[in-house]
Amino acid sequence: MRPKGERDVAPVVALQADVAREGQWIATEWPFDVDERIARQRDSLLHRYSVGWVALERRTIVGDLTVWDIGRDEPELGMIVAASHRRRGIGRALLERAIAWAATNEKRALVLRVFPDNEAARALYLACGFVEIETQRGAIPRRDGPPRDAIVMRRRTEESRRE
Repeated sequence: MRPKGERDVAPVVALQADVAREGQWIATEWPFDVDERIARQRDSLLHRYSVGWVALERRTIVGDLTVWDIGRDEPELGMIVAASHRRRGIGRALLERAIAWAATNEKRALVLRVFPDNEAARALYLACGFVEIETQRGAIPRRDGPPRDAIVMRRRTEESRRE
């Protein structure tokens, strides 16, 4: 596991494409413009709008967690893990890095959105201290079907828990 850098952007986008092709776990739909997404994510990292971490097996990126809008008190995170590497502790390790970053950087909390039927991810988030805040009905538009609901989850940092 390491902090995400510019060299990781193209492999992370390739992983996003693989997960998007599954059509069920993330809001991103396939197909998408790979070059545009690489440019946008590289810009976000270089201008410090986001931070992130990647999980590797040998030299292949098998997991990614990104925290966006890092200037906010409660930035949002998104995480993906390759299908072949799920349920091995990668997601938990990535979340622990993000939670530690949030506490160190005096963030009040981290937030995320997850599909209601993504039971494995919801269980992981709950086990890592996230709580379900609300269900946003029809929050995630779909190209070829009705919009999907999303559950907003929040995890306060240790510092904010003491307040």
